[in-house]
Amino acid sequence: MPFPKRGQRPRLPGMSDPNLPGTDEPVLEASFSRRRWARTVFAVLAIAAGAYSLWWSWLASEVRAELDGWVDAMHAGGRVAVYGALTVSGYPGPLRIGIVRLDAADPEGGWRIRVPELRAELRPWNFDSLAGSVTGPLVVTLDKGAMPGRYILDAAHNAFTLGRDRGGRVDMDLAGVSAARPLSGDTLRVKSLSVALRRGALPVYGQLRIDARDASLPESMHSAFGGNVAVFRLTAEATGAAPPQGINAESLRVWVDDGGAVDIRTLEIAHGVLAMKGEGTLALDRDLQPIGAFTAGISGFNEAVDALVAAGAARPEDGTLAKVVLGVLAKSPPGGGAKVVSLPLSLQDRKLSVGPVPLIRLKTIDWQ
Repeated sequence: MPFPKRGQRPRLPGMSDPNLPGTDEPVLEASFSRRRWARTVFAVLAIAAGAYSLWWSWLASEVRAELDGWVDAMHAGGRVAVYGALTVSGYPGPLRIGIVRLDAADPEGGWRIRVPELRAELRPWNFDSLAGSVTGPLVVTLDKGAMPGRYILDAAHNAFTLGRDRGGRVDMDLAGVSAARPLSGDTLRVKSLSVALRRGALPVYGQLRIDARDASLPESMHSAFGGNVAVFRLTAEATGAAPPQGINAESLRVWVDDGGAVDIRTLEIAHGVLAMKGEGTLALDRDLQPIGAFTAGISGFNEAVDALVAAGAARPEDGTLAKVVLGVLAKSPPGGGAKVVSLPLSLQDRKLSVGPVPLIRLKTIDWQ
């Protein structure tokens, strides 16, 4: 075998052309490429994990900052707000927030609420929505308004959602609700209740929706139609130059002077023999007593008038006149069924009237 020339690789039998690259060079290059790709992916994942950890920690600190900011704002407005303990856990998943012993009060407005424990969940990828529930009964104390007293509110199931979109919103879904007044022994029970509150822009600065099913009224709240309300649906919008700063006489007078009113877009009630659907506007007069004008479709009106007369809420002669007038105005709905009468209702001087016929006299509300 001839010796190779200087600079030339030796050629052994069976070897390929020595001018071609060695067989191990592509393998080394591919292995290096895979390691570089793996290191790049690992670095990207490490950076992403670190950024997410910082984001999660920042959100956790913002929870406390938001809560403390709300407490400071309450104090600045002359109100009271305190909480016992705040915990934030759940990393790396949704933030699990726990607040123990949350108290809020407005001495001037005449209300106070105590929440034993509040649990909520905040998703880092959707921090504009907070969902949670309340543990233990709420204690609400009202010193002013139409129904002052101490109330114990509880529910077999409750869930709420707070959102910042569209100015702010609150949604609540409850089942097995009870509202008790310990001193009087009265208890209101509702099988299911949903409430939606939307904050808007002036002049419509708020919307309220309530849907309650199968409510059992305490005996002190029984009407001439009994103590069960099968359906209560309400959609109302608060209007005016600005919302009232409290539920008290001074704040309400300012609200009334600024054109404050409540537009009732939908009102549906099924209460005993009475079924009603209507809409209208509700406001307060100079004495801060409710006044309003409504249009309603009523069925079961004859039985309802008889019940009012039997309960002493209407005089027999007024009841007889109302039945005659309503009977003339009533029409059968398309497809048949009970006759429905569409008529105007008015509330003035604490009297609810059907046209010119007064039916119910309301109690005076003391806002002091």
